Amino acid sequence: MKTENEANAPDMADTEKKPASSYPKGARIIAAVAAVLLALMYIATLIAAFTTSPSAGGLFKACVGASILVPIMLWFYIRFAKWLSK
Repeated sequence: MKTENEANAPDMADTEKKPASSYPKGARIIAAVAAVLLALMYIATLIAAFTTSPSAGGLFKACVGASILVPIMLWFYIRFAKWLSK
């Protein structure tokens, strides 16, 4: 039998809530997609570095450049999305 304090106390399941993210759902999805894209670019860069095809040099430069630009563009997108959601 519950005491008076236990009967009035909320269940533990009611008080435990997930912390809300400060980023919109779209920004989190784009961040996950960009992380996968970066991983694929690193793999492509590694493959381009080991191949001897004539286009390997251009592919290597493109992958290295994109691995620098994609995180910067993603950072700007997330900041812009967060600013718009306020």
